[in-house]
Amino acid sequence: MLDFISLAQQCAPNVHPTTLQAVVRTESGFNPYAIGVVGGHLVRQPHDRAEAVATANALEAQGINFSMGLGQVNKTNLARYGLTYETAFDPCENLRAGSAILHDCYQRAVAAMGQGAPALRAAISCYYSGNFTRGEAAEAGGTSYVQRVVANAQTAAGSTNVVPAIPVVMDSQPGRPTHAAAADAKTFPTHRGGPKERQDAQHPSWDAFGDSACDNDCN
Repeated sequence: MLDFISLAQQCAPNVHPTTLQAVVRTESGFNPYAIGVVGGHLVRQPHDRAEAVATANALEAQGINFSMGLGQVNKTNLARYGLTYETAFDPCENLRAGSAILHDCYQRAVAAMGQGAPALRAAISCYYSGNFTRGEAAEAGGTSYVQRVVANAQTAAGSTNVVPAIPVVMDSQPGRPTHAAAADAKTFPTHRGGPKERQDAQHPSWDAFGDSACDNDCN
């Protein structure tokens, strides 16, 4: 199974992996083939890259505005970041473009208000809406986009990509059972567990990271 943090460090080193992970969870639920239609939605999400590309071309032919991939890069940004419909669903290429957009937003926010949490929140809002304030507005469900990303970042920081040590099994004395196996089971972290996930849930075939969840309407 691919590791998101490793992919982020390789393809998007200019954004902290936890921040990028939180944005991707919020945008696409880690679905590399996700397509978000502005002002609408697909009947279902594509199952593979070929279907995603075909759907993107069909939407383009209809003049519909949409975003795509892990970071939900909008179609209007493809040319600027060297993407096509054929490459926008590649996880690495999509993260590269998405991180460049977020980094640009952050640089502009820092220039306007200095470094710190307010600039990061403004950058997240900018990534979502193109400005520093709209992403802070409460939406359906009572939370803002920025609040959802921050919540996902807090979840990620506490539970992701912990590499467990190799467990030791002590030789038990005769008649005394060992509890090493049970203890070891508790050392493995849940994998980015969120309110929409179950630890033993079945994941769709596109779910390369074992993390399908989506805070936006990407169904």
